[in-house]
Amino acid sequence: MRKISPAHSITLPLFLTALLTPGHQAIAESLKEQLQQCSQFSDNDKRLACYDKISGSLRQHAEQQFGQEQQQVIEEAPEAITAKIVSAEEGVHGKFTFTLDNGQVWRQVGSSTRNFWKGGEQVTIQRGALGSYLMRKETGGRSLRVKRIQ
Repeated sequence: MRKISPAHSITLPLFLTALLTPGHQAIAESLKEQLQQCSQFSDNDKRLACYDKISGSLRQHAEQQFGQEQQQVIEEAPEAITAKIVSAEEGVHGKFTFTLDNGQVWRQVGSSTRNFWKGGEQVTIQRGALGSYLMRKETGGRSLRVKRIQ
Protein backbone atom coordinates (compact mmCIF):
# COMPACT_ATOMS: atom_id res chain seq x y z
CA MET A 1 0.00 0.00 0.00
CA ARG A 2 1.36 3.40 -0.98
CA LYS A 3 1.48 6.27 1.46
CA ILE A 4 -0.28 9.54 0.65
CA SER A 5 2.05 12.48 0.60
CA PRO A 6 1.28 15.44 2.95
CA ALA A 7 0.36 17.60 -0.04
CA HIS A 8 -2.17 15.03 -1.26
CA SER A 9 -3.63 14.47 2.20
CA ILE A 10 -4.65 18.13 2.26
CA THR A 11 -5.63 18.47 -1.40
CA LEU A 12 -7.83 15.36 -1.60
CA PRO A 13 -10.19 16.23 1.28
CA LEU A 14 -10.51 19.79 -0.03
CA PHE A 15 -11.26 18.49 -3.51
CA LEU A 16 -13.83 16.02 -2.21
CA THR A 17 -15.46 18.59 0.03
CA ALA A 18 -15.73 21.03 -2.87
CA LEU A 19 -17.06 18.31 -5.14
CA LEU A 20 -19.84 17.30 -2.76
CA THR A 21 -20.97 20.72 -1.49
CA PRO A 22 -24.30 22.10 -2.78
CA GLY A 23 -22.58 24.88 -4.71
CA HIS A 24 -20.71 22.35 -6.82
CA GLN A 25 -23.54 19.95 -7.54
CA ALA A 26 -23.37 20.96 -11.19
CA ILE A 27 -19.91 19.34 -11.29
CA ALA A 28 -21.09 16.05 -9.83
CA GLU A 29 -24.86 16.17 -10.07
CA SER A 30 -25.64 12.51 -9.79
CA LEU A 31 -24.25 9.57 -7.90
CA LYS A 32 -23.13 8.02 -11.18
CA GLU A 33 -21.03 11.06 -12.00
CA GLN A 34 -19.54 11.10 -8.51
CA LEU A 35 -18.62 7.43 -8.77
CA GLN A 36 -17.06 8.05 -12.17
CA GLN A 37 -14.99 10.85 -10.63
CA CYS A 38 -13.72 8.47 -7.94
CA SER A 39 -12.86 5.78 -10.47
CA GLN A 40 -10.44 8.20 -12.15
CA PHE A 41 -7.99 8.02 -9.25
CA SER A 42 -5.21 5.55 -10.02
CA ASP A 43 -3.96 5.65 -6.42
CA ASN A 44 -5.90 3.10 -4.33
CA ASP A 45 -5.91 5.28 -1.19
CA LYS A 46 -7.28 8.30 -3.05
CA ARG A 47 -9.94 6.22 -4.78
CA LEU A 48 -11.03 4.63 -1.49
CA ALA A 49 -11.14 8.01 0.27
CA CYS A 50 -13.32 9.33 -2.54
CA TYR A 51 -15.74 6.40 -2.27
CA ASP A 52 -15.80 6.74 1.53
CA LYS A 53 -16.71 10.41 1.20
CA ILE A 54 -19.58 9.59 -1.18
CA SER A 55 -20.80 6.94 1.24
CA GLY A 56 -20.93 9.50 4.05
CA SER A 57 -22.75 12.05 1.91
CA LEU A 58 -25.28 9.40 0.85
CA ARG A 59 -26.02 8.62 4.48
CA GLN A 60 -26.63 12.32 5.20
CA HIS A 61 -28.79 12.64 2.08
CA ALA A 62 -30.85 9.61 3.09
CA GLU A 63 -31.47 11.11 6.53
CA GLN A 64 -32.50 14.43 5.00
CA GLN A 65 -34.93 12.67 2.64
CA PHE A 66 -36.41 10.47 5.38
CA GLY A 67 -40.20 10.48 5.05
CA GLN A 68 -40.15 12.07 1.58
CA GLU A 69 -38.56 9.25 -0.42
CA GLN A 70 -41.66 8.43 -2.44
CA GLN A 71 -42.21 12.08 -3.39
CA GLN A 72 -38.69 12.36 -4.80
CA VAL A 73 -39.10 9.16 -6.83
CA ILE A 74 -42.34 10.46 -8.31
CA GLU A 75 -40.81 13.84 -9.16
CA GLU A 76 -37.86 12.23 -10.96
CA ALA A 77 -39.88 9.62 -12.88
CA PRO A 78 -41.01 10.22 -16.47
CA GLU A 79 -44.67 10.96 -17.21
CA ALA A 80 -44.90 8.07 -19.67
CA ILE A 81 -42.93 5.18 -21.16
CA THR A 82 -43.20 3.44 -24.51
CA ALA A 83 -42.49 -0.25 -24.96
CA LYS A 84 -43.46 -3.27 -27.01
CA ILE A 85 -45.63 -6.09 -25.65
CA VAL A 86 -43.69 -9.36 -25.60
CA SER A 87 -46.65 -11.35 -24.31
CA ALA A 88 -50.24 -10.63 -23.34
CA GLU A 89 -51.84 -13.39 -21.31
CA GLU A 90 -55.50 -13.36 -20.46
CA GLY A 91 -56.02 -14.41 -16.87
CA VAL A 92 -58.77 -14.72 -14.33
CA HIS A 93 -61.96 -12.79 -15.11
CA GLY A 94 -60.58 -11.82 -18.53
CA LYS A 95 -57.90 -9.49 -17.13
CA PHE A 96 -54.59 -9.39 -18.97
CA THR A 97 -51.00 -9.59 -17.75
CA PHE A 98 -48.51 -7.90 -20.08
CA THR A 99 -44.80 -8.57 -20.29
CA LEU A 100 -42.96 -5.73 -22.05
CA ASP A 101 -39.67 -5.74 -23.93
CA ASN A 102 -38.09 -3.60 -21.19
CA GLY A 103 -38.65 -6.43 -18.65
CA GLN A 104 -41.57 -4.80 -16.86
CA VAL A 105 -44.75 -6.78 -16.15
CA TRP A 106 -48.09 -4.97 -15.86
CA ARG A 107 -51.54 -6.33 -14.97
CA GLN A 108 -54.90 -4.96 -15.99
CA VAL A 109 -56.89 -3.57 -13.06
CA GLY A 110 -60.52 -2.62 -13.03
CA SER A 111 -63.00 -3.57 -15.67
CA SER A 112 -62.89 -2.44 -19.23
CA THR A 113 -64.58 -3.24 -22.48
CA ARG A 114 -62.91 -6.18 -24.15
CA ASN A 115 -59.76 -5.17 -25.98
CA PHE A 116 -57.68 -7.55 -28.00
CA TRP A 117 -54.08 -7.21 -26.92
CA LYS A 118 -51.28 -9.22 -28.48
CA GLY A 119 -47.52 -9.49 -28.47
CA GLY A 120 -45.56 -7.22 -30.79
CA GLU A 121 -47.79 -4.19 -30.29
CA GLN A 122 -46.21 -0.89 -29.26
CA VAL A 123 -47.86 0.67 -26.19
CA THR A 124 -47.52 3.80 -24.09
CA ILE A 125 -48.07 3.69 -20.35
CA GLN A 126 -48.74 7.06 -18.76
CA ARG A 127 -49.65 8.36 -15.35
CA GLY A 128 -53.34 8.64 -14.55
CA ALA A 129 -55.16 10.22 -11.64
CA LEU A 130 -54.43 9.30 -8.01
CA GLY A 131 -51.34 7.21 -8.71
CA SER A 132 -52.90 5.05 -11.41
CA TYR A 133 -51.45 4.16 -14.82
CA LEU A 134 -53.09 3.92 -18.22
CA MET A 135 -51.86 1.79 -21.12
CA ARG A 136 -52.81 2.58 -24.69
CA LYS A 137 -51.82 1.00 -27.97
CA GLU A 138 -49.77 3.26 -30.23
CA THR A 139 -52.33 2.57 -32.96
CA GLY A 140 -54.99 4.19 -30.76
CA GLY A 141 -58.11 2.90 -29.11
CA ARG A 142 -59.23 2.92 -25.51
CA SER A 143 -56.85 3.10 -22.58
CA LEU A 144 -56.58 0.23 -20.16
CA ARG A 145 -55.93 0.84 -16.44
CA VAL A 146 -52.87 -1.19 -15.38
CA LYS A 147 -50.68 -1.78 -12.34
CA ARG A 148 -47.01 -2.71 -12.43
CA ILE A 149 -46.39 -6.05 -10.76
CA GLN A 150 -42.72 -6.57 -11.68
